[in-house]
Amino acid sequence: MAGVDILHVPYKGSSGARTDVLGGQVDMMFDAVTTMSDFAHSGKVRALATTGKTRFTVLPELPTASEAGVNGYEATIWLALMAPKGTPHEIVAKLNAEVGKIISRPDTKQTFAKQGAVPMVMNQTEFAAFLKADIAKWETMVKASDMKAE
Repeated sequence: MAGVDILHVPYKGSSGARTDVLGGQVDMMFDAVTTMSDFAHSGKVRALATTGKTRFTVLPELPTASEAGVNGYEATIWLALMAPKGTPHEIVAKLNAEVGKIISRPDTKQTFAKQGAVPMVMNQTEFAAFLKADIAKWETMVKASDMKAE
């Protein structure tokens, strides 16, 4: 979308890439604000943009990629609690309700906010629609980029 050619350096996880960025062996990486904001605040890395729709509270001066000139760019990291296929609906609903209560607590919200994390509380139907849309978005991106699995 930005028209830049970036060499992908594969890592088994983000911690190795982060170490190499901090050590100057790799020029850049895309990483979670929850792990990189402290490095940005201390000046150990230079944050260029956030990839979400909105700015993060922990780095309010940091523009979104869209604001920085890559119109319409959005890529977010999300986590979900999933159960094995075939888990009874009642069990999944109970887990969802309990996790929703925890995420909605003021102390949990405060902890998330300090890290720059934004909770997304969804029921099963909402999450299924979110997941379907996210898969479709990345499928389109992969096809457009002509990426090949290595």
